[in-house]
Amino acid sequence: MWLRMKGKPLIFRNRLSFSIACSIFRWSCFVCLMLCDPVLFGQDTTVRLSSAAAASKVASVPSVSTSADVTTASRWPYVERIGQFQVHSTVPIAKLEKHLLYLSTLPTELANTLAISIAEQPIHLVVLESRESLDNYVKRLLPDAISRRALYIRHRGPGLVLTYFNAAWVTDARHECTHALLDASRVKVPQWLDEGLAEYFETASTNPLKHATHGAAVQSQVRYGQVADIQQLENTDSNTTLTAKDYRDAWSITAFALNSSDQTRAIFQKYLQDLQNERAAGLLSHRLQPALHSWREDFTQFFRR
Repeated sequence: MWLRMKGKPLIFRNRLSFSIACSIFRWSCFVCLMLCDPVLFGQDTTVRLSSAAAASKVASVPSVSTSADVTTASRWPYVERIGQFQVHSTVPIAKLEKHLLYLSTLPTELANTLAISIAEQPIHLVVLESRESLDNYVKRLLPDAISRRALYIRHRGPGLVLTYFNAAWVTDARHECTHALLDASRVKVPQWLDEGLAEYFETASTNPLKHATHGAAVQSQVRYGQVADIQQLENTDSNTTLTAKDYRDAWSITAFALNSSDQTRAIFQKYLQDLQNERAAGLLSHRLQPALHSWREDFTQFFRR
């Protein structure tokens, strides 16, 4: 088994060594793509093309390639800056404008609700026209990635959020941008709470407890004596894939901590502040105990309101 490099064959003694070499080669290609792509690398692409100019563009998604000067010739049909979100889109900005209003307020919502400082660095947001376009774009970056409605990619540059335009676009974008903003702000929350916060803030509503799917489901659970197990989530390994129930429980714990009482909110905010400032934070369940009669009783009463 061999590969040819610089005219000479590379010999591999077994399939394992060949597999390792292929993995290293694939990762090297991914790093090169990040360095070459102006969106991934974080260069400022502030050009917004008119509809006439966009019509002359090739209809396909812009490819990941080098660009001599993206500030004068964007590869994207539409580029717009909304607050700290740099939008790169194949969907006309006119179709996104009313939705972008719900996204632009997200950094302030996070800062005010969680009492943490939110970094002002730009978050790059890609909006494609279809699920198929998103899948194809992602596979150029992460060949083994599974199909998703949206995702946030962590890397050494500014945050990159990938989405496609659909009826739930605002929810998808707010969810992934919450991840991006928390990450950029160095709030190193455990995985389950990272998802709980993203689920909480994905709802563009004055009443975050009215979540489209979780609210009614959690209320139904507590009627049958089922409550979220915060300690089980805290013991979840960071490499574990969370289930739909884990997402629902993480949302309900976040909603409970922020809205049950002034005391639980203050404790939760202080916990996040300690994480952001790299102070010993311990477990959230332990810190909440002084504010509760019992976890089961208080959680049940809150969601029966």
